This record gives sequence, structure tokens and C-alpha cells, in this order.
Amino acid sequence: MIRALACGLSVLALTLPLGAGGVQGPVQLREKDGRPRASLKDCVALLEPLDSAQPVAGPSKAVVIRTVGKQFLPRVTIATPGTEVAFPNLDHILHNVFSVTQGNRFDTGQYRPGDSPRVKVTSPGLVKLYCNVHHQMNAFLWVVTTPFAQLLDGRSGIHFEGVPPGAYRLRLWHPEAGEKAWTLKVDGGITQGAWDLQISLPPVEPHKNKFGRDYPPLADDRNY
Repeated sequence: MIRALACGLSVLALTLPLGAGGVQGPVQLREKDGRPRASLKDCVALLEPLDSAQPVAGPSKAVVIRTVGKQFLPRVTIATPGTEVAFPNLDHILHNVFSVTQGNRFDTGQYRPGDSPRVKVTSPGLVKLYCNVHHQMNAFLWVVTTPFAQLLDGRSGIHFEGVPPGAYRLRLWHPEAGEKAWTLKVDGGITQGAWDLQISLPPVEPHKNKFGRDYPPLADDRNY
């Protein structure tokens, strides 16, 4: 049976036993010139119910975001409300992780090599992470309540299983493409489709430091 998504994309529903549902299909991340990017690294897929209550998700296991070579690793992470996030400093310099995201504001203060400050995220949504010492450092933490959330690193697309029948919003996001969403219906079969995102944003989003001021010139942070 053929169904159509709100965006006009056709999908094929195949019967599965026991009323189980699923959503599958390739995802294409396209460069600004239209060429497909070879990897879906840092791409996030979220499937959220529209016509039924979503179960309350408890805290996930602690998330670890390392600072290595003046970078956050991993750059993109998924967690649930109440999760503790650790920021171990594996560099030989100072770092200071902060976020001004509404509902999840925090500031670790400057911390030394070997230290690992921890914070707890509480509000669902996208949390943007920065270092107050190094402008080029950015990372992203998706705090989600849906059990259907995937990082597409190493994948060619999405593959959600055990999805209850109903209407859903499929959200795809990448740091350099932003977010795109589709509405689809799962009715006890496999909903298949193909989705794409277009790169349009710079690798590092322009931002101020934790005091709302410009960062110093890059040459000034060579020893920090």
C-alpha cells in the first residue's frame, strides 16, 4: 500500500507481524554545490509522536565529551533529561566549557589538564556548547524525550524499529545544515522513504564568549 508524506514523498508500507512498525530509508547530506557528502557524521535523526503521549524518559547513562587538540570529541551527542555530562580535559592547556542555551545554561569555569567537570542537562532541545578560551571549539548535545533518536555516524540512513502505529514528525539535523522535518504515518508496517539535508552553514557558528564579548585574536590564545 502506498502512502504519501505531508511533504509529498511517497512511502511503502509493508506488513510486519505483531503490529510492529518501523521507519527506514537513505539520507543524503549535500554540499553547498549539490554534491553528496560521503559521510553522515554528526547527523541526527529524531522520530517524535504527534498523536499519542510520549513516555517520560529517565536519565541516560553519563555522557562524556572530551577536549582534545582544542576540539570537542564527539562533536554531537544525544542524551535524555537529567543526564550528567562530563568534560575531561585531555589537553595540556586550560579549557572552560559553557552554554547559554535557555533551560540548560551552565559554566564550568576554567579547568586544568586532567580535570573533568560535570554538569546535568534538564530541558529537552538542542544545547550548544562552546569553550570560553578557544573560539573554534563547538559541540552540540541533543536532549531528547523520544526513544527514537539516532546519530547517523557510520550509517547510510535511518532505521527505526518497534515504532507504535501513529503519526510522527521525522526531524533531521546537522550542525552545518540546520534542521528539516517531515510528517509521516506508521501503521504497523515499514515506512520507507528517502530524505536529504543541504549544507548551508559555516563549520563554526559565529558566537560571543560567555560574557557576551568578542573573543581575542587567534594569535593571543596560542599558549592556552
